[in-house]
Amino acid sequence: MEKYSWNFNGEAENWGNDTFGTIEECIAAAREAVAEGDYRESEPPTVVYIGENVAFVPRVDPETVLDNLGEEAVDFAGEVGFDWESYDHKRQDELTELADSLSRVVNRWLKKYGYAPSFWAIQNIKRYRL
Repeated sequence: MEKYSWNFNGEAENWGNDTFGTIEECIAAAREAVAEGDYRESEPPTVVYIGENVAFVPRVDPETVLDNLGEEAVDFAGEVGFDWESYDHKRQDELTELADSLSRVVNRWLKKYGYAPSFWAIQNIKRYRL
């Protein structure tokens, strides 16, 4: 995925065009699409919308994981499982460390088995004249 995407509709949910390394390349591709008649509007577009591609990188929430472990403890041992404190919510440094570690492991696993996300969000959309 390159840094930028373009579309004739700045409100589009899906931007199906190629991605490019520069804004200038996006403008050139949009101009080429207009020249080839490759647009859905009734009139040739006079503007193009260009945005920055931001990859989705899954982040594991450690509190959710630890809360699930707490539920498993109760399922396993009954009421005594309630007494187990698997973390202290006030110690954010510990939770941040765990989030980083779990996220690294999960993202490596997703990549290894071909499940890594292949989509991205488009942000900082700006309008350019063609």
